[in-house]
Amino acid sequence: MNYLFASTNFGTEKLLENELLSLGAKNINIINGGIYYESNDLLLYKSLMWSRIASRIYLCIKKFTISNAKDLYNNIYNINWTEIFDINNTFLVNFKGTNNIIRNSLFGALIIKDAIVDQFKNKYSSRPNINFIQPDIRIKSLLNNNILHIMLDLSGESLNKRGYRQFCNTTPIKENLGSAIVLSSGWNQNIPMIDPMCGSGTLLIEAAMIASDRAPGLKRSKWGFQSWKQYNDNLWQEVIKEAQERFKIGIKKCFKNYFIGYDYDTEIIKKAKINASNAGVLKIIQFLTQDLNNLKNIYKKKTEGILLTNPPYGERHQTESQLVGLYIQIGKVSKKYFNKWKLSIFSSSIFLLNFVQMQSYEQYFFKNGSLDCIQKNFLIFSKSSNIEQNEFKNRLNKNFKKLRKWANLENLESFRIYNADLPNYNIIVDIYQKWIVIQEYKAPKSIDHNQAFKRLCHAIYYSKEILSIPINNIILKTRKKNKNKTQYQKLFNSSNFIIIKEYHAKFLVNLTDYLDTGLFSDKRLIRKLLGKMAQGKDFLNLFSYTGTASVYAGLGKANSTTSVDISHTYIKWSMRNMCLNNLTSSQHHFIQADCLKWLKKTNQKFDLIFVNPPTFSNSKKMNQVFDLKKDYMSIIVHLKRILHHNGDIIFSSSTRNFEINLNYIKKIQLYAKKITKKIQSKDFLKNPNVYHSWLIKHVK
Repeated sequence: MNYLFASTNFGTEKLLENELLSLGAKNINIINGGIYYESNDLLLYKSLMWSRIASRIYLCIKKFTISNAKDLYNNIYNINWTEIFDINNTFLVNFKGTNNIIRNSLFGALIIKDAIVDQFKNKYSSRPNINFIQPDIRIKSLLNNNILHIMLDLSGESLNKRGYRQFCNTTPIKENLGSAIVLSSGWNQNIPMIDPMCGSGTLLIEAAMIASDRAPGLKRSKWGFQSWKQYNDNLWQEVIKEAQERFKIGIKKCFKNYFIGYDYDTEIIKKAKINASNAGVLKIIQFLTQDLNNLKNIYKKKTEGILLTNPPYGERHQTESQLVGLYIQIGKVSKKYFNKWKLSIFSSSIFLLNFVQMQSYEQYFFKNGSLDCIQKNFLIFSKSSNIEQNEFKNRLNKNFKKLRKWANLENLESFRIYNADLPNYNIIVDIYQKWIVIQEYKAPKSIDHNQAFKRLCHAIYYSKEILSIPINNIILKTRKKNKNKTQYQKLFNSSNFIIIKEYHAKFLVNLTDYLDTGLFSDKRLIRKLLGKMAQGKDFLNLFSYTGTASVYAGLGKANSTTSVDISHTYIKWSMRNMCLNNLTSSQHHFIQADCLKWLKKTNQKFDLIFVNPPTFSNSKKMNQVFDLKKDYMSIIVHLKRILHHNGDIIFSSSTRNFEINLNYIKKIQLYAKKITKKIQSKDFLKNPNVYHSWLIKHVK
């Protein structure tokens, strides 16, 4: 009798238990991440051939307590390794765990290696070699407190490597996790399965292998047990033959086209077909190039089936904020065309799963590598909806028709299409070329959360439909009251920039990493005005952010530009924006500094100054908290000192109900004129209490 340990992904232990019991395992003991069980020689080989869930299967050699390093050496030396593998075999020791005695896993592995090598040398005057890449024998050592488990890896390479996956997409799930997802989805083998975002086809291939009774190990040629001295080749060949016969029978019982995979990427579909062909199940899977938007139910007479998918969930190339529209679309398409079907989604994002807008009846928690993931199963029921009669839809459509022509004539690639026009839809919708950024104002506690969320989903759905924007090009951000924090907080780290044209200027914008994108569209006409005023002048851009005003001044043939901001990120961004517009000469200066401190110390004079301070900031780089309503006059006083006699200051703010004290302005011998209406762009005519600008001069 053999004592074996099968390791598995966290969360799949129960599935593995059911699998091993069906194969005939005895005396099962489940732990986190694996199962111990007893088996005869036949079950040992069957476990390796047929386990769809296990990551590796080990033969338990010995378990003992260690009290010091010498104790470890002696216990390992006393195992008869020459009966386990041959001197001509290469081997590798994998050691996991530490304690007060073995504080380094490499040290533990080295002691075990030395004990094994010494045993061979003492018996044969020679030793087996180490192979770090592809050893014949892998020895697993697992230290838990002072107890060490010594095991022989019978698998060789991980059991998830079935041998069929020649190609995969950029974010693949392992094959054994794929099987676990299939088995947890609520699917049974008599109903069709569709994966609307199949990628390289792992879920469908694993399901097809289950349906056709194809053993997951049938295509593998190299195993860890093949260099084990107790290896019984005759028994192994019997297991192979049985698996081959079962597959011949099983594939004939499968219905053609009961597995369908769609993906928008033609190249990925080609790779999925190759993978399925390698697995021997291509004849029962249909792979087609198709976008999620075009998904329909081709099984019109069938009342039952399953949509099973592992959509993107914002871990690699895309952020969660970009994927909201995709999850909304999954829910919409499912309810529209797949009434009475099941839907099963595997994701790491509970946030995104909420946007499917269905109540799950079942959920499972798994680990995908180090990532905590959840699989939610839904029953799809089509519900009558008033979604077609929607006030947001009508307003957005009206705004878009009016503003699209204007934006094209003005040569604007970024503009606001909806600005919290309706009280029930307190959001902002901005267009950036073929992207939409939707900013939701967090609803107060007095508003029903479910109703607010439903309206947000409607808004996202209609934005995609009316503006004809690709579903992955919708980005959602949530604005909330931002007490005691700086205005510009980093959200993600994708560093994905696109170039946006505005009149004759070009800017780099980042739609995902920050709450703001790097381009304030409400300041568009101020920038244009600065460009007209800048010729031959020395221009200061204080609180310069990404330097967009400096770009206009430079393009307007300013004598010099100086951009000052506390953020190194924004100074670099400003430089890149200037370079993008071929403004690279030495007359353009960039200063990273606390703007208030720099302003107090500088003696440099300027003809034209633009200042657009934040409403509030307590950046760690500043020694003091900045509050615009308290500190704006101090800024103006210092700006007066560095402003040439005939110079101009444009002071701008987007702080609600903010006003400059004109009486105080007079006292310090300045003249201020409000120019808000002059510089208010067509897409920002609403909310007049938010956008404020003044032209300030010396009194003559």
